[in-house]
Amino acid sequence: MNASTGVRDAGRPGGGRRPGHSNTRALILTAALELFAAKGYSGATLRGIAEQADVDPALIHHFFDNKGGLFQHAVSSRIDLSTLFGSLTDKEAAELTNRGEWIARTFLSYWENESTRTALVAVFRSGLANEPVAKEFHDRIEAALASCLARLAPEMTERTPEFPSLVSAHLAGLVMLRYVCPMEPLASLDFEELMTLLARAVDVLFDEPRA
Repeated sequence: MNASTGVRDAGRPGGGRRPGHSNTRALILTAALELFAAKGYSGATLRGIAEQADVDPALIHHFFDNKGGLFQHAVSSRIDLSTLFGSLTDKEAAELTNRGEWIARTFLSYWENESTRTALVAVFRSGLANEPVAKEFHDRIEAALASCLARLAPEMTERTPEFPSLVSAHLAGLVMLRYVCPMEPLASLDFEELMTLLARAVDVLFDEPRA
């Protein structure tokens, strides 16, 4: 182990070693996300994360104080939830005709991206065990979705308070079976084919209820 960085270097071929102190934090964040995504918050231990990153466990406390702080920094290092649905202007929202497809494609694009997918899987898998540390992220995702739907379909959100929850349920069910706990045929379905099928289901929720 390098005494100045806390990064293990023994036993590497040719005497090679991990990058120095400037990269140690990034190594820990990457290792943490991989284990949080694979095992959830409670299943991923600080010792296991340190071993995955090949660093001294004390460095986790040095950089992040505790496991909760590490989880928050790891997720935030890959995705900014404040911009989740922020690309749509008010003018575009008013003129958009395929509202269901837009909301589904925008949200799922983060899951299709390998970098942001790892962070989202970590949040959702930890949320399955009702881990409080994941609740903040879940709440922010739900708030971003509700805010976007209020702009896309103000008449629906005003008339039907449960409307955002219905859209969220459709999307959450899909991501669970495709990305978090993959099940066929959804797990390997071509994305554009998936969008064709999903857009129809979500678009129905935007239809005005019949008297």
